[in-house]
Amino acid sequence: MRRQATCNLLSTLSYPPWTKDVERVVYMTRDGEKRTPFYDYVRPSGVRTTGPRHSATAWNFQHLPEEIQLHILTLCSASTLFRLMHVSSKLRIEASKLFWAKENAYFLVESQWLLNEAYPGDSFWDMAFPARVQNVEVEYSPETSNKICLRQDEGGVEIQRDLITTFWATLKRRFPSVTRVILNQNEENTRPMYKHEPFPPALQLLVRACPTEIKVSVLFLEKKKQEVLDGAETIDWRTATWQRSQFWQTSSGEWDKRKPDDCRQTILMPPKQFRGPVGQFGELQYQCYKRIPLQRYGLWPLMVEALDRHYFDEGRNEAFSCLLPSCTAYFRIAGDWPLHAAKVHYQEWQSLLEILPGTNVGVYIRERSQALDKKTREVQAQFKEIRDTWFRDNEPTQREIQHSWIEQLNSDPAWETKGTGTNSSPWEDFMKELYSNH
Repeated sequence: MRRQATCNLLSTLSYPPWTKDVERVVYMTRDGEKRTPFYDYVRPSGVRTTGPRHSATAWNFQHLPEEIQLHILTLCSASTLFRLMHVSSKLRIEASKLFWAKENAYFLVESQWLLNEAYPGDSFWDMAFPARVQNVEVEYSPETSNKICLRQDEGGVEIQRDLITTFWATLKRRFPSVTRVILNQNEENTRPMYKHEPFPPALQLLVRACPTEIKVSVLFLEKKKQEVLDGAETIDWRTATWQRSQFWQTSSGEWDKRKPDDCRQTILMPPKQFRGPVGQFGELQYQCYKRIPLQRYGLWPLMVEALDRHYFDEGRNEAFSCLLPSCTAYFRIAGDWPLHAAKVHYQEWQSLLEILPGTNVGVYIRERSQALDKKTREVQAQFKEIRDTWFRDNEPTQREIQHSWIEQLNSDPAWETKGTGTNSSPWEDFMKELYSNH
């Protein structure tokens, strides 16, 4: 993890009082941003309510005046609304409206995918899902800025306005219900020519071109201004050099900067159904490049939390010294260790795994790490089998594999791309993987 991104990690870590079980699965990027799979987002988290008392409560609710029922719905969690969408014919429509309108839930897509016109074959996600999404978070890469503001050999910049048009037209086509968009760039602005700008010009151009019916903001990693009091810097150099800030454009064209909403959740849309030979390869890519890495990075905050709770949870109040080598830090109260770990040990991984307590929680996290190692080996073995078949067998076998691929690419809407046949991006990715180490 880069030091600049530890501000994300500080937001992802859990602090006392703890409300969740440590034995859970967390998804996190390599730069500390939390991701929530859709099925976790809608999974009930409360105490199971069954039996006569629950039945009586449900009966009473059904006999309340309609306006009171609707008001109660506005107070329901996303998981409750999602359940009502599927079990209550009377409340289904209203529950659906409230579910998709949740202001703190943003569904993630990649900027490059939108710039490339968002073909289903270039994505891992179920394309029936985006039509209902109202809040979209765009994982914005610097490569997108480089394409929009194309640098010339003589040093100038040529603005590709057609790409800006494509970006918003594609987003509206794929997400016809969209009302809010966050453009999230999790990399710092390093170009000297932009040092006086709040964020790169390409992002500013995208915001200014946003359709009027969409409310857009920019979430950006920026360098924090140093504060000096009595000749001494008051900011911790390890993390406070960088911060996440959110920008909105005002009616006068200025930029309004605010602290990001801590309650915002970034939701991963459900993956598509991986069918046929194309789907077999696509699922291996999904596991290798998305699901497994997010779960593996997600073990980091769990390991940190497990150590803190080992000494300070369930009535325990045991001060302890940092268990990592060559560190003399001492923690007297709950919550100090997570802050220290994020600021000082953000690049540690194996060492954290080794100092976990020998409790059930420590065993659980170690077993989760081993399970991810095993899954990685299984994915690698499956791909090796595909590669070996391609190179070991004769030319007719390769033609047969190619034929089955092209047949599915030309007929399966889930794998539609701008190019067709052997010019399609899934086939090109397949060839690159086959010949990358051959």
